[in-house]
Amino acid sequence: MKKIVSILAFLTAGSLSAQTWTENFNSTIPPALPAGWLQINGDGNTTLGMSSYSFGANAGVTSNVWSWVVGYGNALLTTSSYTPTGTSNDWVISPSFTVPANAAFSWEAASYLNSFQEAYEVRVSTTGTTQADFLANPPLYSTPGESWYLMYQKAFNERSVLLSAYTGQTIRLAIHDISNDKYMAGYDNFSVTVRPSLDGNITSITGLPRYMAGAGNQTISGTFRELGYSNANNAVLNYKVNSNPVVTQTITFAPSVSYFSTSSFSFSSPALLVPGTNNIKVWVSDVNGVPEVGNANDTAKTVVYVASAPQLMNALIEEFTSESCGPCVSLNATFDPLVNSNTPNTGGRVNVIKNQAWWPLNDPSNNAHATSRINYYGVSGIPHTVIGGDQYMFNHTQAEIDAAKNRPAYATITASLTVNGTAISGSATVTPYVTITGASPLKIYQALIQKHYNFPGAYYSQKDFYHVMRRMFPDGNGTFINTTDGVPQNVTFNHTATLVSIASGTPASGSFNTWIATNLTYEYVVWIQDAISHQIIQSGSATQSVPTGVVEFVENSSIGIYPNPAKDYAVVGIKLNKPSVADIMIYDMSGKLVYTNKGANVEDGQSEIKIDTSEMAPGSYNVVVSTSEGVLRDKLIILK
Repeated sequence: MKKIVSILAFLTAGSLSAQTWTENFNSTIPPALPAGWLQINGDGNTTLGMSSYSFGANAGVTSNVWSWVVGYGNALLTTSSYTPTGTSNDWVISPSFTVPANAAFSWEAASYLNSFQEAYEVRVSTTGTTQADFLANPPLYSTPGESWYLMYQKAFNERSVLLSAYTGQTIRLAIHDISNDKYMAGYDNFSVTVRPSLDGNITSITGLPRYMAGAGNQTISGTFRELGYSNANNAVLNYKVNSNPVVTQTITFAPSVSYFSTSSFSFSSPALLVPGTNNIKVWVSDVNGVPEVGNANDTAKTVVYVASAPQLMNALIEEFTSESCGPCVSLNATFDPLVNSNTPNTGGRVNVIKNQAWWPLNDPSNNAHATSRINYYGVSGIPHTVIGGDQYMFNHTQAEIDAAKNRPAYATITASLTVNGTAISGSATVTPYVTITGASPLKIYQALIQKHYNFPGAYYSQKDFYHVMRRMFPDGNGTFINTTDGVPQNVTFNHTATLVSIASGTPASGSFNTWIATNLTYEYVVWIQDAISHQIIQSGSATQSVPTGVVEFVENSSIGIYPNPAKDYAVVGIKLNKPSVADIMIYDMSGKLVYTNKGANVEDGQSEIKIDTSEMAPGSYNVVVSTSEGVLRDKLIILK
C-alpha cells in the first residue's frame, strides 16, 4: 500500500485544491528513474557500501523501501556515502510543467539513519537543465539534515513550499543532495496542487499521554497548520470528549501562520477525562472569519485511556542483533554485562529479549517469530535496541534502563515456568487497571527464551549469547485482549523442546530449537503492548533451570537422567516397585547400539547407575532400560 495520506489531504474536495502534477515512483522498475526525469552526477564520487541500491554513477535511483518504512513502495534515493569521503553534488530533475496560480509543491522525505541525516535542497529552473540553470534561482527549500522517518508511524516527513514566484512559468524541480559523508535519504509522493486562500489543519493533539492514571480535568492543546496560501491570523477551534458537549474557542495567532507553518494552541476550558476510554476530537471550523469549506484535513483525533492507579513498571528491553554483525558484537561486549547486572527475566524490574536477525549472514537463532518482531518495529539496521516498546536506547546505559523502570505501568503480571525434561509450560496472571471499551489496541505476548548458550562457530569474537528468544506463543504476532479494571486473566503455553547441538558447524536458521548448553536455563517473558503506539504497559517474567544435580522423574515415569545434556558422565535413575535385574542400552539416532550394561541389579525404590559418556560423540541418544516391570525409555543429549 502506497503511503498517500498527506496527498489525499491536499487533493480531497475539489473546491479546495486541484492536482497539476504528481509522481510516486511506482511506475518504474528500480533502479531506473521515471520517464522524463533527468540526473546530473556533479561530484563523480564513488559510492561506498551501496551496491544493493545500484547507485553506480547515478545521482539518484529508485528502490522499494518497504523494509525501510513499512507501507511505502518505490521511492527516490540519493546518497553521500563515498570512498574516499566527500561532498555530494547530485541532482535529480523532474519533467517540466507550467505552474498555475496559487500552487504548492509537496513531497515526503526521510534520512535512512538518524545519526546520519542527509542535507539537500529543492531548486527550480525556468531556463534549462544544467546546474547553472538551477543555481540561478534561490532554493525553494533547504535543510542541513533531513529527519529520520517518524518513529513507529512508518511515514516519511511531510514537506511543502509555495510556487507563487513562478506562476505561469514553465519550470523543472530538482532534488539537490549536498551532504558530506552521511548515508542516504529517500523522497516520495511528489505533487503540485492549487491551494485555496485559507485552509486550517489540526496536525496533532499534544500534552495528553495515551495512558494515564487518575481521572480529572486535563488541558486540551495541539498544533495548528495553515494549508492555504494566505496567512492565518485567527481560527475557531473546537474539541469534544466522548459524547460530551462541544467546547469552542477562537485562537489568535501571533505572529500569523503562513503556508505550511504551524502554531501551538491550548483551550482555556479543561476537559474532564473519566476512567476508561476517552475519545477526543479537535477540529477547525473557521479561519480569519471564513468558514472551512472542506473538512478532509480539519480534524485530529486521539484516545486517552485512564487507569484507576499506576503500578510499578517492569521495563522490557528488546535488542535486535546477529552473530554475524560486527557492530552488534562490539555493543554486546559492554551491553550484555550491563543487562545481566540487572538480573533480568527473574520476575524483577528488568526483562530482556534478544531477537536474532538473519543478516548480514545466517544466524542459527533467527526464526519466523524473531522476524515478526523485526517487521513489527520496522528494523532495517542492527544493532537496534528498543526499551518500553516506543523508545530507542541510543546510549545503552543504566540511566536509560532506570528511566524505563520509572515510567508508570497500568497492569501487573505474575509469571511462572515449569520445566520437566523437554516438556515446558508457562502461565501468567495479567491484571489490568484500565477498562478499554470497544476495540482494544492491547496485545499480549509470550516468549520462551534461552538464557545462555555458547556458539563456537560464531562469525566474530562473540561466542556467548544471552537471553535469546527461541519461540513465541501462539506466534510472533501476539493476541489481542480486552481489559476490565482489576479483573485478572490468565495466559498459558505448552511446548516440547527440541534440543540440538550448536557446538560444531553453523545450524541453519528458521528453527525453534533449544541449543544444548551445560547449564540449560529457560526464561519466560510476558508483556502487554499497544498495537498502535507500541507502548508496553507492563511485562513480567520467570526463569527455570533444567535440573542437573539429581535424577528427575517426570510425573509418574520411572526413569530420569542427569546431567542432561551430559559430557563425561550421565546418571540413569530407575524407580521400581520391587528389585529387578536391569539391562541398559543406549542407541544413537541412526539406531546403532553404542552402550550396553546388562544384568545390573536394581533395588526397589529409586536407584542410580552412572554411565561413562566421555567417548560418545555429541548428539542425541535413546536410552532403553529393560526391567521386570517393563521397558523404560528416555532421551540423552551428549555435549562436548
